[in-house]
Amino acid sequence: MGSDKKERLFLLAAVAAAFLIRLAWILSLDNTVNVWDDWWDQLALNLISGKGYAVANPIAFTSGLFYSWRPPAFPLFLSVPFFFFGRNYLAAKISVALISSVSAVLVYYTGKRFFGRPAGTLACAATALYPTFIFFSGYLAPESLTLFLILSFLFFLARDTEKPSVSNYAFCGLFLGLAVLCRTILSLFFVFILAWMLLNYRGKKEIAVKFAVMVLVMAAVVSPWIIRNYRIHHAFLLNSTDSGQALYINNNPDSFKDDPSGVAYYYKPEEFSNMGELETNRTLAGRAIEFIKKNPVTYIKYVGRRLLNFWRPFPHRISGPGQPYSAMHVAASAAYTIPLFALALAGFFMSLKNWKKLSLLYFFMIYYCGTHVLVRATIRYRMPVEPYLILFASYGLWMLWTKLKDKPKT
Repeated sequence: MGSDKKERLFLLAAVAAAFLIRLAWILSLDNTVNVWDDWWDQLALNLISGKGYAVANPIAFTSGLFYSWRPPAFPLFLSVPFFFFGRNYLAAKISVALISSVSAVLVYYTGKRFFGRPAGTLACAATALYPTFIFFSGYLAPESLTLFLILSFLFFLARDTEKPSVSNYAFCGLFLGLAVLCRTILSLFFVFILAWMLLNYRGKKEIAVKFAVMVLVMAAVVSPWIIRNYRIHHAFLLNSTDSGQALYINNNPDSFKDDPSGVAYYYKPEEFSNMGELETNRTLAGRAIEFIKKNPVTYIKYVGRRLLNFWRPFPHRISGPGQPYSAMHVAASAAYTIPLFALALAGFFMSLKNWKKLSLLYFFMIYYCGTHVLVRATIRYRMPVEPYLILFASYGLWMLWTKLKDKPKT
């Protein structure tokens, strides 16, 4: 059997195993309700029922609609199973499980091109079996889609190191644009892609052409959202209008007092009963910025605590999907996350000789962590970074095994 056929069979088996495990987990849950009540499903259902991409005022809880409350990618994704199967949470979760399973293939090829086939193989298997990815396939949260879209645009960048083509950057722009529509904090990451290109490409013309293609395609993907928002609000709006609330509830005098994640609803809903959507968003953002300016030391402490939250090996027990995380969740999370961190650190140092090529992964992990700790960070937000921790850990494990295997016997 040829190596290509073996590779295809391995990847097919990895995806099948990943999907069956995720399906078993989903079937163990109550799929008649959505415990992740965060407007995602409501937006999707409103969209397919003809009510438009809108929800009832989520700040003042008064009459009136908010038309840009959440980024559109995940609700649009959910609208597909809802369109065919109605308000069927099982079908929606199976859709999430599918993209979570296919993510293992993207990890394999990215790992193969950056670290070699053995590390890519280990990382693919680890992604298929990784408890966090399995766990979140059972909930209608956007992290699984975010992870998939990020893996997709990084996959095409990695592919270009092996099979150079302008089309790689066109597809990168496509998936980067979709990722921005899922998590708008990714909107500036294209700058770091340019930095990586300057480190790894020799021809200035090649850099200019490929980068321009990527940016143009990305702009084409996000422009319908921007144009639609301008027609509604008569203002440029890339971010969703939950951004002001997210900034303020995590950066106010009561942040971290009761909730270790930093959330504190330091406002009264009735304050905003006569405000429109944009005014509400700008008011909340303005209050957060004013607090940060007046309390820079406190803000730095908040950022420090969020950095620790982002890299915690186990969740806080104060919250969780539907009910708080249990002691078993904490113990299980620590049991696989701490070894992952240790192996990833080993893999990082062992791979430093290829730092220029791998700087794409460094840039992404630093960017994604950095943008979150400035506003809000819990270990759930680390999930899109974890495939790259798995890649470094897989390389570290393979190199350690190789050294032990080749060690002369005495």
